[in-house]
Amino acid sequence: MRKMSLLLAVLTIMAAFSTQAQESSEFRVDSDASRLRVLATPDGPLRRFGHHHVISHHGISGTVQVASNPLESSISLELNVADFVVDESALRAFEGEDYEKDVPQKDKDGTKSNMLGEDLLNGENFPTIRIQSSAIEGSMLQANIVATVTIAGMENTVTFPASIVMTDDSFVAMGQLEIVHGELGLSPFTAMGGALSVGDMMVLKYEITGVLATDSD
Repeated sequence: MRKMSLLLAVLTIMAAFSTQAQESSEFRVDSDASRLRVLATPDGPLRRFGHHHVISHHGISGTVQVASNPLESSISLELNVADFVVDESALRAFEGEDYEKDVPQKDKDGTKSNMLGEDLLNGENFPTIRIQSSAIEGSMLQANIVATVTIAGMENTVTFPASIVMTDDSFVAMGQLEIVHGELGLSPFTAMGGALSVGDMMVLKYEITGVLATDSD
């Protein structure tokens, strides 16, 4: 009887540890190691007078609730629109010959002002972009993250292709996609009666790094 009671106690403890191991873990996004790049091109009859732009963000924040089955995890990200940076020279150097020349500071400032203006991101009234996943499909190395993107007060569903590598205490997710403005509820910026505009198609490149959250976070 004692042996049976001891065996039951051991099995109960093992079951408890197994349950704990299957519980989700929270990871926080490492803002310093995470980045987003948006490639935008000029369009219209006067596009030769426009610039190819690299718009970057280095302040992504958020959390990832990692489930025992990682494909059932939940991702929540935030980006402050005021933190977008236009045409960092170091980043332009990676994007090919169309981005080789530096952009004058006044054009960088004008591009950011237009981007944050009422007709696009409307940063004064909607200072934050939010991304909330609803499903993760495929495999970890070839995943499709289905998410609701809230931008300028509008919600749109976007699927982000991603390659995800996880360890016990960190993860890295990276990918890129082509997306038109309308998929984000936006319209391309235009000038001179439409003779010069931002191309409808954009390329988004991202790398999100996270670490296991601790009690001190």
